[in-house]
Amino acid sequence: MSHRDDEETIQAVLDGTIRRAAFLDFEERLRREPELRRLYRSYARLDHTLLEKFEHAPAASPARRAAARPRLLVPLAAAAAIALAATLATVKLGPDTRASVEFGPESRGQVIQPNGGEDGFLSEGSIVRIDHGSAAVTLPGGTRALIEGPGSLEYRSRHWIHLDGGRTWIATAGDDHQLACTSAAFRVVSTGRAGGEFGIIASPGRRHELHVLRGRIDFTLRHGDAATHTLAAGHAAIWSKSRLSTVPSPTSFASFFPKQVTVFAERFDDPGRTALAGKSPDHGAGPWRVERGQPAIEDGLLDTSGSERTTAFAPLSGPPLDDSNHVILLTIETDNPETSNFHSDGWAGVSLYAGEQERIFVGDPNGPARGWALHPVGSEARHACPLLEGKNVVTLRYDYRSGLAELYEGDTTTGPSLASEWIDPGLTFDRIRIANGSRVDAAIDAGLDPAVAGDDPGARERGDIALREVRVRVLSTADSARPPRP
Repeated sequence: MSHRDDEETIQAVLDGTIRRAAFLDFEERLRREPELRRLYRSYARLDHTLLEKFEHAPAASPARRAAARPRLLVPLAAAAAIALAATLATVKLGPDTRASVEFGPESRGQVIQPNGGEDGFLSEGSIVRIDHGSAAVTLPGGTRALIEGPGSLEYRSRHWIHLDGGRTWIATAGDDHQLACTSAAFRVVSTGRAGGEFGIIASPGRRHELHVLRGRIDFTLRHGDAATHTLAAGHAAIWSKSRLSTVPSPTSFASFFPKQVTVFAERFDDPGRTALAGKSPDHGAGPWRVERGQPAIEDGLLDTSGSERTTAFAPLSGPPLDDSNHVILLTIETDNPETSNFHSDGWAGVSLYAGEQERIFVGDPNGPARGWALHPVGSEARHACPLLEGKNVVTLRYDYRSGLAELYEGDTTTGPSLASEWIDPGLTFDRIRIANGSRVDAAIDAGLDPAVAGDDPGARERGDIALREVRVRVLSTADSARPPRP
């Protein structure tokens, strides 16, 4: 571009008449070209001087100022050695170099700011790390990204982001905005007035996927051939075992934060001695079905203490777990363990069922240990922690995609987990169960000889748990959960 063209571009910047696309290109050139920066500084200083002169002169009307500036700027442009006045250029361009970031519900992550930064914003070099959940990033040019963990996104510049693991949806802005997105396998470039939309699933050291959702995407491989490949909407590129393949793409990506959908809720605050059998839950598909015992609600609790064995089921409704609605949360509130008969040598708790099979148990496990447990069926019980004084709420989080089950203290999953187990991915749950039993009962249920439970006095003692509330939620990104457009 000629010197004269640069002068006209700078004039348009200072007058505020430059088009956005041209301004973004100009801003990028300022980063790369020292000579252009020097020219801009001289114009900015001169513009500042002229504004001070004419805006404060008594005889200078707005019309006179408007007429005076264009005549004076070009003849004086040769004075290019004048120093920049008090970070004037930074004030004009600084805000456009930052990206914004926001974490979604039930998310755990952090922003790493190597050069310092402001909460809610990313400077160049900032990294968004997601342990689980999601984070939304909006770049200065209007490009939007939503990353689901575990993974991380590094903001390298307004035209470049790098993904190190995770599942990420990206929609580039129109108006000829260009974005480069890199991962360990791909370098993706999206351009065009209509913008582009694509998703990347990055599994470090394993399989990488690039899915084009709208428009056409150019990409190259970070390792292997240097050819540029073009991928159209509805197709995906798979990089696995050092081989590239192209396949149809039925995979969907979340483009907004999930909404919490309650699929079951029961607070045991009914009048005294309300029978659980046949009772409709506060929120759910159908009534409780009792298979053992005669459980009843009293004093705001469903208490399994005593010698009677209890088993009760209720169906789960709402959006089933799938690749989009992939997280289920089970929150259990009990009476204060310090004031109730919470523990015995038996077991008592809440389970999630898939068909006729119990898949996850949360509660007081078999044996003398005192504490909550997360117990996938077929796996040794893991004691999360000793019962903490005054703490009586735990939440189970299960990820349909990965099969990771985690137990948290409290009714959210944003803090550190107490225990975790890898179980089968892809499970869907259709029933919830409240039950208690003894070690002998557990052996019989498993088809074993009761003698394996031992013959000490505690072997036949049944467990206690006093429930105040049980609630099940799904984090849903289905179309019905999409927030209304502003």
